[in-house]
Amino acid sequence: MRCLSRTALVAVVLSVAACTASEPERGSSSVREVRIGVLAPRSGVSAAAGADALRGAELARGLVNGEEGSAPLAGVGTAGLAGLGGAKLTIVSGDTRSTSANGAAEAARLVAQEGVVGLVGAYDTVVTKVASQRTERLRVPFVNGDSPAEYLTERGLDWFFRTGPTDRMFGEAFFSALGQTAGAGVRKVAVLYTDDQQGNVVRNLTAELAQEGGFELVDPVRFDPETGDPVTAVAQLRDGGQRPDAVFVIASTTKDATSLIKAFRQARYSPPGILAFGTGFSQSTVLSATGSDGEGLLSSTAWSREVAGRNPTAKPVMDLYEAKFNQPMSETAAGAFTAVLVMAEAIDNAGSTDPQRVRAALLSLDIPGREMIMPWSGVRFDAASHQNVAANGVVEQRVRGLFRVVFPEALQQAPAVWPRPGARA
Repeated sequence: MRCLSRTALVAVVLSVAACTASEPERGSSSVREVRIGVLAPRSGVSAAAGADALRGAELARGLVNGEEGSAPLAGVGTAGLAGLGGAKLTIVSGDTRSTSANGAAEAARLVAQEGVVGLVGAYDTVVTKVASQRTERLRVPFVNGDSPAEYLTERGLDWFFRTGPTDRMFGEAFFSALGQTAGAGVRKVAVLYTDDQQGNVVRNLTAELAQEGGFELVDPVRFDPETGDPVTAVAQLRDGGQRPDAVFVIASTTKDATSLIKAFRQARYSPPGILAFGTGFSQSTVLSATGSDGEGLLSSTAWSREVAGRNPTAKPVMDLYEAKFNQPMSETAAGAFTAVLVMAEAIDNAGSTDPQRVRAALLSLDIPGREMIMPWSGVRFDAASHQNVAANGVVEQRVRGLFRVVFPEALQQAPAVWPRPGARA
């Protein structure tokens, strides 16, 4: 069997024998069911993302169990987990409600009551942080596919793994794309950011990457999500007199992301380039909801429908998802799908329900990009941080309502339109 990787998910192996007897050997028929718990916000402000995560997880389950046909993907065999005698996958969800308390409680419930030997989740950064601290104490693997905050894999945790790109990987992709438009004279960049924990972290990262890339960074402008007016914040940037070539808009929630993008038109300010950065833009529906205000925007993503449509491995999976659920496959759904398959591959390779063996199998994974639906070179976890070093972000631009890849060049559909339509530098 092989493997894959991005959303709030949990791998759980359950057997009657495991509750009362010793660990079964590889290929033992005593393991009938492998339960994968999905930590996802099924209610609350991020409920739409949670629904996408669960759909992605369910599609992965169906492929592993042989219910959705075959696919040349890591983690997918012919019918169940061969290393456990054909054991079937079952998805068990836990509603985080986008709060740390619920995330930690659901993680503990999945371990104590559902018998999980692994967790995946949990979309919201702070929820992922707290839930993974709980599973660290419980000594069960936690595979995260959708929380890009850099610090999550810098805490020295033994049981936490991340399959998707980090904020730094996304930022590096952005600045590489800007460097690719050097002929347009892109040298001066500005930052408009939400003044919350994640917004400040990404703002500092952007400033660091700008310096590393030799770009000039003008004074950043903050937006208070609680009391601030997004139009006033954009106007402050407009009236600063520094005339940036590109503006990074950093938002942590979909609400702030949408309001800040719309504020550019309301403030009558259209710089040559606008780059959408942060978890607030991770749902593709956000930029779509901005209508013409989002025309020409650049965004960095771990998943691209456009790239998937050209990939003979990814396209059938994407088509199956969209036929089954009657909606486009999103970055969150693709991340959850991949994370479930990565966990399934590790369990299958371990041939065991023992958490230590599953953890060791995760560390040993080396999945080639051709066995994934993501536009990465594969899955290989760093031995110290447990970050997937083979992940990367791609940069897309919204042109006439559609997203097309502009970076990296190997995946590029067309060069970026620069300056963006209607820009008044």
